[in-house]
Amino acid sequence: PTAFSQTKLSLLDGTQYNVKQYTFFNDNGSSIEVKLEKKNDKLKTKFVDINDIWSIGDTIMYVPTQEGEFSVDEMSNVVLGKQIAKNEFKPWWACAAGFAVGAGSVLYIGAYENRPILSLAVPIVYATGCSFVRPTTKGIRKRHPEYQDNEYFVYGYQNKGRRKIMLNTIIGTLGGMVVGSVTSLALKSTGNITYI
Repeated sequence: PTAFSQTKLSLLDGTQYNVKQYTFFNDNGSSIEVKLEKKNDKLKTKFVDINDIWSIGDTIMYVPTQEGEFSVDEMSNVVLGKQIAKNEFKPWWACAAGFAVGAGSVLYIGAYENRPILSLAVPIVYATGCSFVRPTTKGIRKRHPEYQDNEYFVYGYQNKGRRKIMLNTIIGTLGGMVVGSVTSLALKSTGNITYI
């Protein structure tokens, strides 16, 4: 083991890595090269901008540089909220609903009603609308009563949760559109679709 064996690198977006080694780069130290150990014991190299880092081990790297940015204490709660949401918030419903909208619009609107432009517009509008959905403050406070009065924790949790909802919606919608398209082509080739 090296002196840098399994140091925890925490990013501002809530992502955490166990880093085998790290090296600061550039003359001003604006980026860091990290070596992550993969499951097959090989090292994977990743470059991270220093401004995206919350901490390396026990050393806080975040420094507010502009007025109006979170203080170190506030940001610690925001990052904690993001880390917890990253690990526990599973919006599977967003993927399932996106799949249903994607497949349904391609099959019904695109194939059955023969309106292909509208069949593409519906999933896009749906995914755009879901980008504004986030976990509720009430739900977060119920799940984590120890942070009930911590608005920064709630903000971090909601921020990460919203991103996960958006990503799951996009994945589900695209998957549904692909399955709907393949099903539509299969039905057309057998003659089982009648246009209105």
